[in-house]
Amino acid sequence: MNRFVYFLLISFPVFVACNQQEKKPPLKDQQPEVAEQKSVLFDGKSLAGWEACNYVAAGEVSVDGKTGILRINRGEILSGVRRPGYDKEKLPKLNYEVTMEARRVEGDDFFYCLTFPYRDTHATFVLGGWGGAVCGISSIDYMDAMDNSTMTAREFVEGTWYKIRLVVSDHRFQGFVDGDRIVNIGIKGRRIGMRFGEIEESVPFAISTFRTTGEYRNIEIRKLNESEIAAARKLDEEDEF
Repeated sequence: MNRFVYFLLISFPVFVACNQQEKKPPLKDQQPEVAEQKSVLFDGKSLAGWEACNYVAAGEVSVDGKTGILRINRGEILSGVRRPGYDKEKLPKLNYEVTMEARRVEGDDFFYCLTFPYRDTHATFVLGGWGGAVCGISSIDYMDAMDNSTMTAREFVEGTWYKIRLVVSDHRFQGFVDGDRIVNIGIKGRRIGMRFGEIEESVPFAISTFRTTGEYRNIEIRKLNESEIAAARKLDEEDEF
């Protein structure tokens, strides 16, 4: 018998067996992990669950039910809206992410300042502060975003919507704008807290502006799944500060 034909005869059953084995469905514990359901924090119709921050001479907060947009109008200094029932709603304080879309409508300072919980304290994620471009986390080791290692500068075009994401894990803060990670800081052993002053009125969870009008939509929060928590821990192990 021709050697080539003989080779095909003995090889074909093995090829079929291997091919069938590859087509077997993965084991249940190998299936991709499904992210936990998001909690919608803004219904696009009303301020249900929210109240204006108790800032002096703050701008008006309103909702356009037709467009599903939350608007914080410019005040003399700070303006904002907070979620006072955050704790009663049993929303997460660790291993979670907050997502929303935001834009600066008018003004030249921060249009997005998210006050968020971290364990038993709070901090803020700021975009477009200190004259319009500075981004970062306040406060870390008593230093504001302008002075600590989270500080970056980025141009924000007036009227342009930006997709913003904040990830709060065991020992790390990560902040994203349109998919670009602009904050990535390990916080193990560091002092996390609010900047001293009127911004403390935004606890436990709020969106604020500084002499600027901002608009927001699609505000959601969800717990991180196990693979996301593991990925954050891997960054911690790699000491990527």
